[in-house]
Amino acid sequence: MNEQKLYESLVQGHPGWCSLLSQSLWTVRGKDRIRYLNGQLAADISSLPIGSSVHTAALNRKGRIDCDLWIANQGETIFVDGPKEIEEQIANRLSRFLVADQVSIEKIDGQFFLYHYFGPHPPKGFTLCFQNKRFGIEGWDIWSDTSLVDFGCPEVPPTVQESLRLENMIPQWGKEITEQTIPLEVFLTKQSISFTKGCYVGQEIISRIHHLGQINQLLTLFIALENSNPQPGQLYYESRAVGRLTSCGYSFGYNKTIALGFIHREHRKEQNRVESNGCFFKILKAPPPIG
Repeated sequence: MNEQKLYESLVQGHPGWCSLLSQSLWTVRGKDRIRYLNGQLAADISSLPIGSSVHTAALNRKGRIDCDLWIANQGETIFVDGPKEIEEQIANRLSRFLVADQVSIEKIDGQFFLYHYFGPHPPKGFTLCFQNKRFGIEGWDIWSDTSLVDFGCPEVPPTVQESLRLENMIPQWGKEITEQTIPLEVFLTKQSISFTKGCYVGQEIISRIHHLGQINQLLTLFIALENSNPQPGQLYYESRAVGRLTSCGYSFGYNKTIALGFIHREHRKEQNRVESNGCFFKILKAPPPIG
């Protein structure tokens, strides 16, 4: 099956799979695990259903992202994955505020392997399946204690994974997410950031920004207006610097190059035409801040 047909098959709800080798894997256990994580993460872990996972972040006291994480609720155990490139940062951040809490945090790379299975229904024969939209469409994260090479369906190559990620505006560490990122700029769903649970690190700053509407830039989707091979860089509107592109790639859904990036609030209007490194783009989506 070629990549275009595989993309169309996935969007229609047919199965596919990929390994998530770039993720570092962790478990959080202990009777205080939910309370402790709720004090560290932007999402409300206490409301996360068993068998589901959510993309969220641990913040610093200035409300900026220390690390972005996927949190999966198995019940007795919370499974956590985050970018391997910042695994030391994740380890330090997850354990920094442990004092008297009955919580154990363990890195389990090599003991478990993480896969993503595309489709509305989980594959049979796996106990640790967590429903989510990691790539913007229905799917399941599979945690396995054995290395797997076949799910009985097509393996999804990185080009198709990236097309789905870009089209569905899923931010990625090192591109859309850095240590300077405010979570309200990139997490566009209410599941990722809670404004109703109790205090967590960085919560006061995030609540203030949210209620005052002071988000100056927001993750936005762009489509190239010509056949080109753009690279991340500064964005211009009528010769004025107004933002930046962070990721570019071919979209099997639009059959054109698309990009993710940030643009200043006053220029975030659908159909606006912007330029980066001699390539012209049109804004496709400019959603308002969450809430």
